Amino acid sequence: MKRIALFSLLACFALVSCGKKADGGAAANPAADSMKTAYTAIMKAFETGDASGLDQYVAANTKSHMVMPGYPEGLEGMKKMVADFKVSMPDAKYTIEDMRVDGDILVARVRMTGTNTGPMMGMPATNKKMENIMSIDWVRWENGKFVEHWGVGEEMKMMEQLGLMPPMGEAPAAPDTTKKPM
Repeated sequence: MKRIALFSLLACFALVSCGKKADGGAAANPAADSMKTAYTAIMKAFETGDASGLDQYVAANTKSHMVMPGYPEGLEGMKKMVADFKVSMPDAKYTIEDMRVDGDILVARVRMTGTNTGPMMGMPATNKKMENIMSIDWVRWENGKFVEHWGVGEEMKMMEQLGLMPPMGEAPAAPDTTKKPM
């Protein structure tokens, strides 16, 4: 009986110790907690279309290494993107599936769904749904704010689902030759 109790105690100790190592000590890192809170708030801003709180999480001169055409650099560009995305996909949902912090870098994997019911980057609404579009963001933190961003996403998959490009491996639709030029 004593052996079972001792084994149980050792097993519990091992599990607790492994748990501390598995989370990278994140619970003991206030900066990591702040970074995760900030990133979650940014994703919430994209979902709600409310960019008013971004100033507390993103530096005014933040540098994005993937600025979309027609958008200014920095915080103002991010605010414009938040507003425009809300117009193009009012039902968009952003699910953070994984988030890790290493020093001053946060890496997040996000799944997005939504229906394109408004204009998007100069294109009319398709009224089609996109599902399971994945992206990965790397953001650098300095003096309590995000100052730099890199990211990759499944843009081609999104364009295909929205009907803005043919499915991979298929040829584009042939032009309609029955119409006479004006």
